Amino acid sequence: MSVLFISSSFFGYAKHIKNELEKKFENVFWYEDRPSTSFLGKVKTRLLPGIAEKMAFRYFKRIAEENRDKNIREVFVIKGESLSVESIKYLRKVFPDAIFRLYFWDGYKNMPSSSFAKVDHFDVALSFDPVDVKNDTRLQYRPLFFVSDYQNNKPPKTDIDLLFVGTAHTDRYRIVKRIDDSLAGSGVNFHKVLYCPSRVIYWARRIFDPSFWRVKKEDFIFKPISHQELSALVSRAKAVLDIERAVQAGFTMRTLEILGSARKLVTTNTNILDANFYDERNIRIIDRKNPSVPTEFLKSSPVTVADSIVTRYSVATWVDEIFGAPLRNR
Repeated sequence: MSVLFISSSFFGYAKHIKNELEKKFENVFWYEDRPSTSFLGKVKTRLLPGIAEKMAFRYFKRIAEENRDKNIREVFVIKGESLSVESIKYLRKVFPDAIFRLYFWDGYKNMPSSSFAKVDHFDVALSFDPVDVKNDTRLQYRPLFFVSDYQNNKPPKTDIDLLFVGTAHTDRYRIVKRIDDSLAGSGVNFHKVLYCPSRVIYWARRIFDPSFWRVKKEDFIFKPISHQELSALVSRAKAVLDIERAVQAGFTMRTLEILGSARKLVTTNTNILDANFYDERNIRIIDRKNPSVPTEFLKSSPVTVADSIVTRYSVATWVDEIFGAPLRNR
């Protein structure tokens, strides 16, 4: 039995998901969820949807024809930003016996408006965003995951008091900068790794975004770091800063990576109060409009979270729950 897996590579997470799928299926055929992963390709998808949709339909039609005779019994799509309703219908026509599964690791507010309409064309749909799940009864809730690189990550030394690693989107840079300023002179080692997807975006923000007018190019990296590099940094940290997009309510990958790594978390996401792993001794919620991190929180040791809770957020359990979720259309 084979699975057709459609997902963006997204910092290498799709590779880890594929590895887990290969433990469950005889064959896994993985494709990007858009015809082009280049910066210009992504811009075209967002700004020229008509042209991009025609290109995407041809792309997914080719995928369908390449796999027509490969005994596809599962079609698993993550987000599927370029996957139109027309393309989904074509895939269903080519694979009439397959179960179609959809997972959103983004919120409706941060995705194309067509995302809502796609849900009806899947047998089961899940989302990481609890607010979307509450408002759309077709969705089932399943938070994200951490990969095995982050579990049981024993540090040689914890020489970083607070760590931030992330893409410098929306208001993240402003928040990081304010926290950095507030910790000046405190003796806290705040290590920051700010990622910008392209130099074009960096220079555009330098020109048009007032919060970027005084930034230095050397403060940014333009190539994402690997999971091995990130897990090595996390292992050296006492606490890690997480800043979710303001339009999202779901837990970020970073949140769950920190859970797997048994580190303390500083986050702007107030929804974490509802998490089964929330403990105020391990997690500090800060105000994104007036962010500050108490130094006493960074000095105290984390408490242990039960293995049964941590394991639920592993990528292996995530895959099990996606493929064990009750079907809606069958």
